[in-house]
Amino acid sequence: MIKDILEKSQQEKRIIGVWVYGDDNGFWSGYVKELTEEFIIFQHFTKYGEPDGLVIEKIESIQSIDFNDDYTNVMQYLIDRNGIKIEDINIEIHNAHAWQTDILEPFIGKKNRIVQIQVNRDSFYSGFVEWVDHENLILRIVGTNGEDKGKSFFRIEDINGIRVNSKNNRRKMTLYKWRERKQKPDVPSEKV
Repeated sequence: MIKDILEKSQQEKRIIGVWVYGDDNGFWSGYVKELTEEFIIFQHFTKYGEPDGLVIEKIESIQSIDFNDDYTNVMQYLIDRNGIKIEDINIEIHNAHAWQTDILEPFIGKKNRIVQIQVNRDSFYSGFVEWVDHENLILRIVGTNGEDKGKSFFRIEDINGIRVNSKNNRRKMTLYKWRERKQKPDVPSEKV
């Protein structure tokens, strides 16, 4: 039954509400972008119908799904009415046991996209992927106001959620770039 709901959401871009075990932040509202036997890649939207990045979640972590209710119908209307173009980010999961590596590897060394990881279902960290393999991740942490907070090491097995291109992280990216520009010395113009 759960697969049927997820497949319909994917095929028709129908808005659903996904509740996840142990997540006290509420639920994800959006549609399924990709679906495998074990995972969903979910296009999330804000309560205003604006794109809020991709959420990657194990299907077994889904507690319940809301669909065809007043809230999902309202969200569908807002999203359809907004007509905002959603940036196409291609994420592929090849190995169910190393899904975190599959998702994070394409971002190694790239400073144009901040990713967010969830560790042990309760802590969130955002930053640039410096290194990842099947056991470890090094993330250059970016703070709330775009500040470089240094590097942190994580065990891949502790990562249970990943978000890409969320509205909050796009804000951090803008502030990070602003801080980088501020730190570069002004280049004096040549006198004529």
